[in-house]
Amino acid sequence: MAHSCTQFVHRRGPPTRTQAGSKRGKRPRVQRRPRARVPGPAHERPMGSSQEEGLLCQPSQPDHHADSDDTSAAGPSAALLEGLLPGGGKPSPHSTRPGPFFYIGGSNGAAIISSYCKSKGWQRIQDSRRDDYTLKWCEVKSRDSYGSFREGEQLLYQLPNNKLLTTKIGLLSTLRGRARAMSKASKAPGGAQARLEKDAAVPTLEDLPWTSPGHLRPQRVLRMEEFFPETYRLDLKHEREAFFTLFDETQIWICKPTASNQGKGIFLLRNQEEVAALQAKTRSMEDDPIHHKTPFRGPQARVVQRYIQNPLLLDGRKFDVRSYLLIACTTPYMIFFGHGYARLTLSLYDPHSSNLSGHLTNQFMQKKSPLYMLLKEGTVWSMERLNRHINNTFWKARGLPKDWVFTTLTKRMQQIMAHCFLAAKPKLDCKLGYFDLIGCDFLIDDNFKVWLLEMNSNPALHTNCEVLKEVIPGVVIETLDLVLETFQKSLRGQKMLPLLSQRRFVLLHNGEADLWPRLGGSCSLRRQLPPPTRQAKSSRPPTSHAPDQPGARRPAPPPLVLQRPRPPGPDLDSTHDGEPQAPGMEQSGAGDRHPAQEPSPGTAKEEREEPENARS
Repeated sequence: MAHSCTQFVHRRGPPTRTQAGSKRGKRPRVQRRPRARVPGPAHERPMGSSQEEGLLCQPSQPDHHADSDDTSAAGPSAALLEGLLPGGGKPSPHSTRPGPFFYIGGSNGAAIISSYCKSKGWQRIQDSRRDDYTLKWCEVKSRDSYGSFREGEQLLYQLPNNKLLTTKIGLLSTLRGRARAMSKASKAPGGAQARLEKDAAVPTLEDLPWTSPGHLRPQRVLRMEEFFPETYRLDLKHEREAFFTLFDETQIWICKPTASNQGKGIFLLRNQEEVAALQAKTRSMEDDPIHHKTPFRGPQARVVQRYIQNPLLLDGRKFDVRSYLLIACTTPYMIFFGHGYARLTLSLYDPHSSNLSGHLTNQFMQKKSPLYMLLKEGTVWSMERLNRHINNTFWKARGLPKDWVFTTLTKRMQQIMAHCFLAAKPKLDCKLGYFDLIGCDFLIDDNFKVWLLEMNSNPALHTNCEVLKEVIPGVVIETLDLVLETFQKSLRGQKMLPLLSQRRFVLLHNGEADLWPRLGGSCSLRRQLPPPTRQAKSSRPPTSHAPDQPGARRPAPPPLVLQRPRPPGPDLDSTHDGEPQAPGMEQSGAGDRHPAQEPSPGTAKEEREEPENARS
């Protein structure tokens, strides 16, 4: 087989004085040498077959039986995937070239991520200011990371404006925006409505058990009120006054900061006295002249949400389900659903209790109990255990489908997550190399109706109990496998499917056929896959795929059709609409006004979200 005669040399880091002074003189020799190169025998590796080559897509088989750092074991999918990689995806033992490099900011999942990268021969760096990384995974978003990011050469965790989904106000505004668009489309000519409905359509779903079990419902668009509890923004005066007017003591409400986690700043509203105190506090802050002069120092914006008072209980305890939304690639969008686990409270559920540990299921709240260390294994259930419990306890008594957890519940969660993604999709920042893993929390009421409570950036990846030791490593490893494979295929202009590294994650959205950029989005290019026949007839010499991994110089990417200029700078969420910075947090970059922010002159501003590090 003929080898490409083109070689690419990539220098990492800032140039030395010698390199800077001799760069012009050396360039012709670097370009001429490959043209004179003759492919050697089969046992010889071409120049550049170093650790950088063929390492990106090589998947590692997760160890579901122990919290081990050994992620180098490759399963059957790895063997199949080697066909995509130069040299079988193994680094050259003779290479002395440093790198590729990876950086991890924070402790959340660091051991698993580090072990994964080191198993591929990558080297960890500790300086967050270095921009010669291949992979950067940080808990806190930074302006510098997005400003120096090299699209198509690097992988960067967290979309700059993922707050469209991962803050309370961001998600609420995103869903409302989709609802308004659908309402407007319903009044427009049939063609416009059909196009919008087709774009917003989600996977088909069986009717839930309270209607007609087992009956297939035709494909349709979800309504927000079907899965998201009634919610009001306290930073908008008209919504705040509407809530204070409608409140009555027959219904409990829960008040949450827009961008906090671990239960911080959450409290319940049960009676008129508590609501009156909240009303007086918001009015005093609004009238404070200091707040008007320095609004960025004001308190974080909040929402009030109707509390689900009738949750389904497991042996008398409240629980929710953590699942994962993986944005493996943004050009094109490749979106996946992943199962997680169930989180239970230690104490029995009492809707009238003032102890928040009986209402909030996260590990941070449960750790406050003196019994936590003794009973922590009972606060996290695997999805298999949850399914067995539902089968044994509710299957016949409530007329549920068999294996309700892995049929109806799973399909419902997938449907809701797809709806949320499609609502945010036109406004999400997309560059080749951006990826994200978002934690989605669902609650099931005693009618077996599924509610989305919230979506969290930087979900907790700690493994302090046996169930998490089985679940979390597999989630992280498959996340990175899918990110690397989709990156390679997008860079080479290959079709995404089949995905050889896909094991447990389920594909929700394949964006290869998308027409983008969307109005209001920041994508500037539309990717087109070259037809196989055209590629075969091309007179150009084949291009080596060796340098396709991030951090290496590469041949020209697949044909791209320019649609419109990209707005300057990444659309970082932390400065949208003049939002304040959380104390002690890194400052993110500047961007446009929050795309989902509703008009709110003179109102409190939204604070940037904290990483959801539950230290579980």
